[in-house]
Amino acid sequence: MRTKYLVPILAVLAMVVAGVGAAYTSGQMAVANSTMTHGHGVMGGMGSMMNGEGMSGGMEMGSFDEDRPFDLQFIDQMIVHHQMAIMSSEHMISDSERPELRQLAENIQESQSEQTEQMQAWRNEWYPDAGQTSGTANSMMDDEMMKQMMGDSMQGGMDSDTADAMFLRMMIPHHQDAIDMSEEVLERAEHPELKELAQTIIDEQSAEIELMQGYLEEIETEGS
Repeated sequence: MRTKYLVPILAVLAMVVAGVGAAYTSGQMAVANSTMTHGHGVMGGMGSMMNGEGMSGGMEMGSFDEDRPFDLQFIDQMIVHHQMAIMSSEHMISDSERPELRQLAENIQESQSEQTEQMQAWRNEWYPDAGQTSGTANSMMDDEMMKQMMGDSMQGGMDSDTADAMFLRMMIPHHQDAIDMSEEVLERAEHPELKELAQTIIDEQSAEIELMQGYLEEIETEGS
């Protein structure tokens, strides 16, 4: 059952955020914190990480160092941002009982994986000698660590609709963060290719936000 992974996946996302020094919006923090602090075993105390306790130093997602190329920093931050969306959609809604959410997961994974590959190619081409920025340091865990964090003994006590609603409440502001960052690209980026990608992100994720708001309203209406 996918619900057994909800608490661990939120904890993993918190670890990812801690690794890059990024900050979720207050709404995302509240949802994840509430879930994780009611979890089991080692995951039960992970909620505090989403509120900044024990987080490593670094710049927040969407903040840029004026001494380093803007385009490079955006690429590094958006790659991590995309990876978080891909990971959470895969583990939270890819086997949802709702076909529209399964399709959403597929769309997120396909589009953002392609965009991630493109951004990595541009990074290699444009900044071949660049070291890590705050957006790349310790950004993702390897597969083995993911498996350990999501141990089969972990059990989440959520039904399908609760899980779906949680994903939507997390992903709507997550998408909005990507839109906000991409709008800054339109004004500041040096590479026209990056501006074109930013516009694609704005268009795609704005449309997905509208869909997700509708899905969430439907779930909440059915549950009332």
